[in-house]
Amino acid sequence: MTTTHHFLCRALRKLAVLVATGVLVTTACTADGDTSARQSTTSTTAPTEAPQAPFASLREVPLLTGAPYAGPAWPSSLDDVLISPYVNEALATPGLREQLTTEGFAVVPGDYRLFEQPYGESAYEDGTPMFVSTDVAYHLTHLAFSKVLRTAEASALLPALERFLTDLHATTAAQADDLADGPLADAADRAHQLVQVAANLGGVDVGAIGPLARREIALARSATELTASPILGSEACNPAVSPGGCIDYTLFAPRGHYTRSADLERYFLAMSALGLLGAELDQPAPLRAQLLVARSITSTPALEEAWSQLYEPTAFLMGAADDYTPLELAAAASQVAPGWLRDPGLFADDAKLDQVADRLQSARPVLIDPEAASVRTMGTRFTIDAFALDQLAWPNVGTTERRRADSVSALDVAASMGSPLAEQLQRESGQFEYRNYERQLRSNQQLFARRALSAWGATVYDAWLWAVQPAWSRKGEQHPPFMRSDAWEAKSLQTGMGSYTELKHDTILYAKQAFAAEGSVPERLFEPRHWVEPDPVAFARLHVVIDLLAEGLSSRSLLTDESTALLAELGEMMGRLERLASDELAGRSITADDNEWVRGIGSTIEAFWLRSSDVDPDTLEPGSTDEDAALIADIFSTTETALQLATGRIDVIYVVVPNDEGRFQVARGGVYSFYEFRQPAAERLTDEEWRQRLDDGDIPERPAWQQAFLVAS
Repeated sequence: MTTTHHFLCRALRKLAVLVATGVLVTTACTADGDTSARQSTTSTTAPTEAPQAPFASLREVPLLTGAPYAGPAWPSSLDDVLISPYVNEALATPGLREQLTTEGFAVVPGDYRLFEQPYGESAYEDGTPMFVSTDVAYHLTHLAFSKVLRTAEASALLPALERFLTDLHATTAAQADDLADGPLADAADRAHQLVQVAANLGGVDVGAIGPLARREIALARSATELTASPILGSEACNPAVSPGGCIDYTLFAPRGHYTRSADLERYFLAMSALGLLGAELDQPAPLRAQLLVARSITSTPALEEAWSQLYEPTAFLMGAADDYTPLELAAAASQVAPGWLRDPGLFADDAKLDQVADRLQSARPVLIDPEAASVRTMGTRFTIDAFALDQLAWPNVGTTERRRADSVSALDVAASMGSPLAEQLQRESGQFEYRNYERQLRSNQQLFARRALSAWGATVYDAWLWAVQPAWSRKGEQHPPFMRSDAWEAKSLQTGMGSYTELKHDTILYAKQAFAAEGSVPERLFEPRHWVEPDPVAFARLHVVIDLLAEGLSSRSLLTDESTALLAELGEMMGRLERLASDELAGRSITADDNEWVRGIGSTIEAFWLRSSDVDPDTLEPGSTDEDAALIADIFSTTETALQLATGRIDVIYVVVPNDEGRFQVARGGVYSFYEFRQPAAERLTDEEWRQRLDDGDIPERPAWQQAFLVAS
């Protein structure tokens, strides 16, 4: 095996170990030094699953089949149904009684800011039965993930990033001095200034900043333009024609949980610089600068290890970079010019850079926005849902005259994952009229349907998405009658959308975004039998997600004792909810101990919320950021707009359920509210701005499909 090939295989094998994404590393490394490439197209062919093992094995939790629901037949009226004083008062809401009678459940828009609130107040005191929705479980998973992630970022990843940038700055400075009198002087200077940008945005003092870096920093901090990079830009950037060669600086706006503190904000900005400032493969000058960054990293073992210490934990959480990494770039360069690390002047010739680009693309394709395949120092990550959106947007769907961009929706993701209702809604809204939409959707559906359990276990992100799947699946005869209706299917679609919004919110820094151009206690009237939403698959899959997160971060020494205890407690809770949901489907009665536990679910949720909040060290109370569950994320961009998903105030759900004694009762709980709308790209909303809009009543209409279960308050 040649030295060059050995270097390439070492890099690719290291990436395979680091990444394990469920997509592909396709270069084959063999004993005789041969390489074989397998190219995947993006318009008609789904990505190939990776052969390497995932980070952990998922416990298989299939969607329910088999024995039908074993509980009693549902009542056709509320005449003999037990109703608490609290619920009886609510029945004055126009349409609520009718919805409960015809559908067995109803959702009333609420104004609660936290999920524990619908389970408290006088509803708890007067004996109103509690209904613990899967929405609660999904939301608690978000609270835990967000807390654990931002703790790891602030305590471990930010210090590692600061050390990496400090050392990389020194190395690129020395490189720029060494190459100052040669043909690569300009490229070396640009590589050094590129590192200055990330360091400055990350609050790392590296002394004087170059003129191009200052312009770059100004664009990043203003976060308002789609334009050429001063350092890596090219003549190819013409936003009026195409986003190719441009940088979307609007993505530098801190969002998600990164607005909580100055440290998290500078971590976001520095990582964004490393992830967004890329060099497209068909642009020699920017690619040459990135090649010299890669040389600085891969020719210094300590720097390569520092890069890996940042990349590997985030690969476990999110997945591999979709665009090419410094390790891949260096490996390809060594194939083309084996002595380039000692003599980088070998790449003064553009033709050799073209060969490097060819090597990269033959090793593996970029799957999301492949037209702008790039090299990035710490690139944003491939996610299968972003790939699904990319497959359903221009240029894969539509025509030059009618490009599909502004009608891309989160419903595309749900439909791709098998939601019959989401597909129906997309058909009714005219999406199937776009050229190739149906063909691309069927390809997406095949991709998700045949995806192996090992691929879902490749990252925490994938596992969470897998856990959302039950919410987007129509319920069969294994479930109670009220869960088999069109109205419940719509409610369940909203549940999945709420959790999906929280997933995108929590991972907004790392996931690659698809892009297309364009009073007194009342007397109790009865003893309540409290209920859990009878969907054991959802609770079981969330339990698996929590175990994966705990195992993976613990093995990487990224869990504090507090985070370990938090995840253990949540895992135990999910296991109990799964058991109770399974018992309900089997028609088994609840124990007094379990009934009392569900009765106090509001206090349990509140205690978990407190532990997952950022507590003010002076007051020992959660900060204002944690006092509102509403949040917002952008998941898809065009040259002018960003697609925003948001959860709002907590709605109230009423459900007719059995009481184990031959009677029925009306139980009460909390569920998400969900919004989807477009916002100017330069005005992507933060959580704080979205919550202010909720307070001001300046909010968009909720999607029309929610009318199937909503009752106007």
